[in-house]
Amino acid sequence: MESPKTKKTIALFIMSFRAGGGERVMVDIANAIAEEGQYQVDLLVVKPVGQYATQVHEKVNVVSLDAGRIIFSLPKLISYLRRERPEALMALDEYTHVLALVAKMFARVDTRIILRVGNMYSVLYKNYKRLRDKIVPFISRRIYKKADAIIAVSEGVKADVIKLFSIKPERIIVIPNPKDIEMIREKAKEPVEDIPSDLPLIVSVGRLRVQKNFPILIEAFAKVLREVPSRLVLVGTGREEQRLREFATKQGLSDDAIIFTGFQDNPYKYMMQASVYVLSSLWEGLPNSLIEAMVCGAPVVAADCDSGPREILAPDTDPLKRIKEGVEHAEYGILVPVGSVEDTAEALKQMLRDEGLRGKYTEKSLERSEAFEHHAILKRYEQVMIGL
Repeated sequence: MESPKTKKTIALFIMSFRAGGGERVMVDIANAIAEEGQYQVDLLVVKPVGQYATQVHEKVNVVSLDAGRIIFSLPKLISYLRRERPEALMALDEYTHVLALVAKMFARVDTRIILRVGNMYSVLYKNYKRLRDKIVPFISRRIYKKADAIIAVSEGVKADVIKLFSIKPERIIVIPNPKDIEMIREKAKEPVEDIPSDLPLIVSVGRLRVQKNFPILIEAFAKVLREVPSRLVLVGTGREEQRLREFATKQGLSDDAIIFTGFQDNPYKYMMQASVYVLSSLWEGLPNSLIEAMVCGAPVVAADCDSGPREILAPDTDPLKRIKEGVEHAEYGILVPVGSVEDTAEALKQMLRDEGLRGKYTEKSLERSEAFEHHAILKRYEQVMIGL
């Protein structure tokens, strides 16, 4: 058996194992490449804490760069690059991007630096409040061109990167998030024992934070509930939970009407039970939860935000088009304007009342999700990392 020391090394770089879509994608990529056995796979983590730590494959070598503060991890990263000289290092987010590019300059190695961009940075930067965070866009605009490759998860993200960083279009590769369809559907078979099955379920999965715009969904659900008996299930955890609970109470929703499940290792079982799955986000890159819900066969309603939902649900339309009012019955799901309580409520009522519509979009969800099957997509990631 070949010793790992004789293999070429590929590295992936994340901030932590927190329950985020990007973190899960990076763990999935690391696991898949490690299982193939062709490369030694190192997963570099600034703070090795979070729910996904237990999901890392035993063949993946986890390298902790924990030094208390983010900036203090830089010397450890430089030392790692000089010592291990990986063929490539793929960084996940705006912080690891900057650290990776700066570390390569100081380490003076030939490691290919790949930046995976999974968010709309033009929107993200506007939400920065702390001085430390505001420094990141300043540095990024000056050094992103030094990356060997940039992977955008959607056409919308690619357009954002081109505009924000003045990167030539041909240097940006669009690769969607990979999904292990067989694994997701197997896990989705697990029973849901903490939610009553007496009413149709409206389900949404994601970290409870401002980006996900859950107040809009809660307010829309309150309107739906006046006409259609149903239950709203929010799967996830985050700093906004208490505020959302208080908002739900103000909307007159009981603990039986809206259920907060907290973080779940297996969100797919809730998606499988959904009469309708909803994405209400203000912005996205390419929403993992929406694709996963479709893998589970859930009919979906999504805010037509920047970016991703339109590319998933209406792939033959202009990816930069946005609906401003009304409800759009797209090929693979229903799109509604961002932040519209009335249109979100209307789309939900249509889905809940019309069994034929739900059946149609269940079939369409299963059909569309096949485009995100992980084997071919992971191979594209691997090819970019090794420079093919």
